[in-house]
Amino acid sequence: MKRIFACMFLAFSNIYSQSLTLEDAIDYALKHNQQIKQYEAKLSQKEFQNLEALGNFLPQINLNASYTHLNDPIGIDLDPIRQAMIQLQSKNQVELANIYNLLQGNPQLTNEQRNLLFNQYSSQLNSLIPPFTKELKKQDYKTATLVGIQPIFTGGKLLAAKRFSILDEKAAEVQLKQIQDEVTKEVIKKYLTVALMNDVIKIRSDVVESVKKHRDRADKMLKQGLISNHNLLRAEVALADAEKNLFEDKNKLELAYLALKNEMGMDLNESILIEDSLIFHDFTDSLEFLSELAKIDNTILQLIELKKQQAKQKFNVERSSFLPTLAAFGKYELYPEYLSALEPRWAVGLSLNINLFNGFRDYAKLQTVDYLIEEVNALQKNVENKISLLINKNFKDVNNSKEKYFRNKINVALANENLRLNEKRFETGLGTSLEVVDANLAYEKALLDSESYLYEYYSNLTELYSAAGKPQNVILILKDKEN
Repeated sequence: MKRIFACMFLAFSNIYSQSLTLEDAIDYALKHNQQIKQYEAKLSQKEFQNLEALGNFLPQINLNASYTHLNDPIGIDLDPIRQAMIQLQSKNQVELANIYNLLQGNPQLTNEQRNLLFNQYSSQLNSLIPPFTKELKKQDYKTATLVGIQPIFTGGKLLAAKRFSILDEKAAEVQLKQIQDEVTKEVIKKYLTVALMNDVIKIRSDVVESVKKHRDRADKMLKQGLISNHNLLRAEVALADAEKNLFEDKNKLELAYLALKNEMGMDLNESILIEDSLIFHDFTDSLEFLSELAKIDNTILQLIELKKQQAKQKFNVERSSFLPTLAAFGKYELYPEYLSALEPRWAVGLSLNINLFNGFRDYAKLQTVDYLIEEVNALQKNVENKISLLINKNFKDVNNSKEKYFRNKINVALANENLRLNEKRFETGLGTSLEVVDANLAYEKALLDSESYLYEYYSNLTELYSAAGKPQNVILILKDKEN
């Protein structure tokens, strides 16, 4: 009954487990891996920063509004000038009246007459001449002014800043691809680990079944008196060791599943099922092709090239400090009724600025960027050499693993034949249980070595294509059904 329930549980587990291929695992990881989401958000930031750099070419328009209360209205009082004018004009009128009186043959005006006429003329002029006072600004007033500034020439600074932002966005795209390639590589390797453990468990299970059959035959032969008890005990020990190895590898398989789900960004409690096995598929790309591919698609080289171009744009920005800047400006007042007589409602103009001397700081910044470009050039050549060396190393590692896999096939065939012969010898009474067990272990080791070399081959192949910037090419090799 326990076996029946165990089989039923296993069947239901397989039904509700999500069957997963390598392509499915990579697609899921590219959508749910948290590190990829982080760099996707970073790319979105750079896109808006690029848009921000575009805004530097457009006019800047601001609306400035305020409400002000003064302790007193602002005005101008020219009453002293008015009084001086009235007195001067009154005196002139008195003198004209005196001259007119003399021309009529009358005597000269007395002082009393002069004072009387002066007061009359002063009173008349005071009523005729308006007061010389003007309120320039009310005690309570509000303003609303539109101010616009349009840069015309900045020495190439704005253009260099825009190009720098474009390169910064491209660098974020390359960084995202770099993380995607890294996640793809890790998913492939962890998927291969699961496939390896599946194959190892199959081998271990076959060995357990083989040792069980041997133990059963030994038990029958012992009952028939054909072998000693020692042979049966040796078979029992071998079976216990085989079952222990199988149990340990099943635990390793569970850990491999957890590592794969973690890399994919999947809930660790979610159930998935991988049924793929490691099967050898050859690759045809040459070392020269992969080296050239790395020069184009390796993300590290792409990032260094973008950083070099950004350094050149930074050089253009620093060089613009030696050139003049020209900008147009304009303003328009929305509340003209609150303006004073001295303030215009609108104004437009040009502004020119050039730095004549600032202690050689601009020159020092320019030289700093110049040496930065030299540093990036040296870094680029150094990284190119190291990546070329890495491509060569990985290429040789792949071929070494491939060679070990094919040479081990002879060991597998020999171990299989040795196991068959020792089982026949044991059944005829010419061999011992120890020889059968050792033959089983040798055959198991040969099969496990093949799986290990095959996993090593694909792992090195993944590293090789990752260094070339194309880890996804490994998927095409794994799907090659013709091999």
